[in-house]
Amino acid sequence: MILREPPEMAYQHDQAQREKAEDERAETWGFDVLDLEAMVKRWGTKAILTELAAIHERVNPNGSKVLWSVPSSAYLSGGYDSPDPCSCDEF
Repeated sequence: MILREPPEMAYQHDQAQREKAEDERAETWGFDVLDLEAMVKRWGTKAILTELAAIHERVNPNGSKVLWSVPSSAYLSGGYDSPDPCSCDEF
């Protein structure tokens, strides 16, 4: 004899399983973020982003690349139109 769960109980069970999996992923992500923060503090943002770009190229054979830049403080304050750092001595 096979006993089957009523649809409502099955839905509640599935929902509980999904919530548990999401909670576990969120917890794991939180620990990974703490590790990443420690790495940034130890090695610096530029080193981490450079390595991230290299890892992306290794694991994605489709030829895509990670492009990143560190905008100048003048750009971030809205006083300059280009995000690239500028040295006015060059001109």
